[in-house]
Formats: sequence, C-alpha cells, structure tokens
Amino acid sequence: MRHRFRSSRRLVCGVALATTVFAVAANTAGAHVDIEPTRAKAGSTTAIVVSPLNEEDDAGTTKVEVLFPSAYPIASAQVQDGDDWQAEVSTRTLRKAIKGSDGKKTRTAVAKITWSGGPSATEGSFALPAATIGPLPTNTKQLVFKVVQTYANGHVDRWIQKSVPGTPEPEFAAPVLRVVRP
Repeated sequence: MRHRFRSSRRLVCGVALATTVFAVAANTAGAHVDIEPTRAKAGSTTAIVVSPLNEEDDAGTTKVEVLFPSAYPIASAQVQDGDDWQAEVSTRTLRKAIKGSDGKKTRTAVAKITWSGGPSATEGSFALPAATIGPLPTNTKQLVFKVVQTYANGHVDRWIQKSVPGTPEPEFAAPVLRVVRP
C-alpha cells in the first residue's frame, strides 16, 4: 500500500511539474507578437489586429513592419487610422495574377504594412490599428506574418521564426493566422 501511494504521489508531482514547465515555456516563448483573430476563412476578407509586446525597459516601440507571406499572396490591405500610428501599405508585382478583393484578377499583392509613430508606453503589449486584408489564399492552412519591431533606442526585434509542429516554440516566433475552409 505504501509503495502504491509513493508511486501515485510521484506521478502527481511529475504531472504538476511538467504542467508548470509547459505553462511557463508557453507564456515566455509564444506571446511576443499576437494576431487576432487567430483563424479566418479561406477566400475571405478579414480584419486583423497585430499586438506586439514592448520588451525594452527604457524605450517604446516606434515602428512595426508586418511582412506578408510571399508564397501565398494577398491582394489588398486597408489600414484603419490610429491616433498614435501612421500606416503605409507596400505592394509587390506578381508573375501570376490572383483574385483581387473586387473579384477581378490582379498582379499586385501586399508586401508589407509599416506602422510608424507609436505609443509612449514602454512596457506591455499594445494593439496596432486594424488592417482589413484579403482575399485570403485558398491553397494553404496558415499564413506566417514576419514582424520587425523597432524601438526608440534603436534596438530591433525580428519576430521571423516559423514554428514547426512537434518542436519547441522558437525564441522569435512569427505570428500565424490559421486559414480554415469555409
């Protein structure tokens, strides 16, 4: 009886320790830049909000660049106005035409959105003005948006690492928008 109690106690302690380690690792690894919503329908136009975490103790974020995935082009992006942020949408020319937001074919896709200006706060996460993007590609299950975050002190964080299923979350993970079938 005593042996079974010790084994059960070890199991409970092991599970508790593993749960704690996993929770801490998840909180420290993956929440540097969030994207909302986390899921959107393939072929749809959707509003996204990118929320970086300001990680500098002595400087606020002054610029955020969100690079769109080149392998899965998105035809358009319209950014809402924000009090503290000015946005610029940069485009690129495609070799092969894609469906635009108006339903017509286009050879132009969004390359990146650059927000500049920024809040005066130096800690915590903040939301950039929403961007309506689309139509979302129908030939992928996810879109990885690389993010380059610049601080007032000149420091740059590059959230550009792709997460790989079955491996630990990378230190500088890029936010992911899951694309689901309608």
